[in-house]
Order: sequence, then structure tokens, then C-alpha cells
Amino acid sequence: MAGSELRLFPLQTVLFPGMTLPLNVFEDRYRQLVSECVEASEPFGVVLIRDGEEVGRDATPYEVGTTARIDSLQTDREGHIQLRAKGERRFRISELHHDRPYLWADVSYPDDEGAEVPDSLLAQARERYASLLRLRTIAAGEYAREIETPSDAARLADIVGAAIAASPAQRQDLLEAIDVTRRLEIALALMDESLPVMEREVQAAMSRRYGDTSRLN
Repeated sequence: MAGSELRLFPLQTVLFPGMTLPLNVFEDRYRQLVSECVEASEPFGVVLIRDGEEVGRDATPYEVGTTARIDSLQTDREGHIQLRAKGERRFRISELHHDRPYLWADVSYPDDEGAEVPDSLLAQARERYASLLRLRTIAAGEYAREIETPSDAARLADIVGAAIAASPAQRQDLLEAIDVTRRLEIALALMDESLPVMEREVQAAMSRRYGDTSRLN
């Protein structure tokens, strides 16, 4: 759990490890942040805003976020930066600093705990995630092929966090769960909330497409 300094980008979204994040950067302070990250080949930290706004005065972030490494970027004529970054690993803010144009912090990187997840819990979560993907595929009018799900519990929970339709606060709870078993339990609960909603969306889509709400297979 070694500590280090990290430049922070507060947002109204939660980033998970492995998740792709597109950003349009136009404020001077964040253009400076991006420039420094590129020059130093370092990631920045994405944190959910607890209080405040993305634009303007400093926002107060939650303590746990995810590092994001820039994959690609381009700058338009006005100096605005369009970039794509990818989430890497969780961090926890130890001390927040306000002496630069952007927020930065001393952070630590917690290791996952409780990696021995019960087989029954993992199997249940994998089945729910496959069902969720299947319903999304059908709603989009695509053929529902056989779906493979991750067998690694920590990765599965993070993938669910990136894909699930949940509130920022719910996703933050999932991100902050360092214990993998607890993380997977939260992910499973979020999927249980989302599945009935997705089933109704599929029924509506099927009704519009075929006039038959029973054709879910």
C-alpha cells in the first residue's frame, strides 16, 4: 500500500479499473493537469464529487477513486483537449492539497482483501451478469449469443460497476469496497435491482419491434 502524489480530476461520475473514460478538457487548470501527466507519463486520479461542481471552484471529492492513464488525446484549434483514458487501480486520499491550479493529493493504494469468495456467490453473480448482457443484447435488436463472464471475482465486480445503471452514490459504494466478497455482494444487489428494469425495457422493445412481448428467447 505504498503512497505517492496524484493529480486529481473531480467528476460527476465513478471510474472503475478497466473502464474507458472519454473526457473533453477545456478549463486551463485541467489542461495543465493533462499536459503534466503526458510529460511525466503519469496517470491522474478520477474522484466522484461529493460537493461542488465539475466547472469553476474546487469541488470536494470522495476519498476513494481510480487512477486513469491517458490512451489517446487530440487538441482542437481552441485548445480544448479530447482524450480517452483507462481506469487502472483504486486509490485512497490521505491528504488533499489546494496549492496548485488543480487539486492534488497524497494517496495510498489499498490491496484487495478477502479474495477467497464463496463459489456460490461467484456463480450467482456470473449468472446475473450474463442475464443482464443477454437482455441488453436483445433490447438492442441483436442476436443473443453465448456469453462468457469473468471468473475473477474482483474483475467481475468492477465490470458490473462500469456497466450497471446505478446512481453515482451506489457505484461509489461499490468502488469503496476493498473486501472482494463484499464488493461482489454489492454488485449482485445492483444487478438484482437492474434486471427487472431491463426486462421491462426488452418487453417494450419487443412490442415495438414485433408486437409480441413474449418473445424473449
